Amino acid sequence: MTQDTVEKAPPTLQELEGKVQRLTTQVASDGKAKATADEQFSRAVKSGDVDLAIAAGDARTATRSTLSKSESQLKTATSAVNSQKLSANAGKRADVHNAMRQDKSVVGHVNALFSLGAEWVKLEKSEDGTLVINSGGADIKASRKSSGGGGGGSRGTASWEVDGQSFTSRELIDAHQDMLTDKVREHFDSGNFRAFSMTREAERIHGLLTSGN
Repeated sequence: MTQDTVEKAPPTLQELEGKVQRLTTQVASDGKAKATADEQFSRAVKSGDVDLAIAAGDARTATRSTLSKSESQLKTATSAVNSQKLSANAGKRADVHNAMRQDKSVVGHVNALFSLGAEWVKLEKSEDGTLVINSGGADIKASRKSSGGGGGGSRGTASWEVDGQSFTSRELIDAHQDMLTDKVREHFDSGNFRAFSMTREAERIHGLLTSGN
């Protein structure tokens, strides 16, 4: 028995960019819903009404889950857009690579890093648009990059690299909630971020994820 199948064409760049716009709006809306749920939970706790507090807590957990899902979808859609742009501009990127290889200043700096034991050099753009340069080698595991000192558990400002993808502490924990300890999971689900160090928990998860590298 044979069955005719019609292959669905992959989404165009325009369609993907439209999806990113829709999800960006959705994330903003879900974020406001979560903020409202947080406020309602806080008021319910202060009121002393246990039943009201439980109901508000459940509502807050639901809004957090919805926001996390929307943020994950937005990240995936954004990656798809970037992937298509990379493919479409392969020739232009190759020209820039050639220009960099022929630039004595660029080559000199890179060779200086190689002479110091580095095996690779990585260029990234930070969230504020500045250039971030890192180097390392096979025996150098990706280290965290903190934008601030100390560490309140709610900030999650460190950056972690797993399989070539960078995550903030919060993003890494959201993506691997199954790896949280029971105690931390209890605090995380209840939104009590001050009860634990998000950076340290992300560091522990990062160590587990990269221990086989």
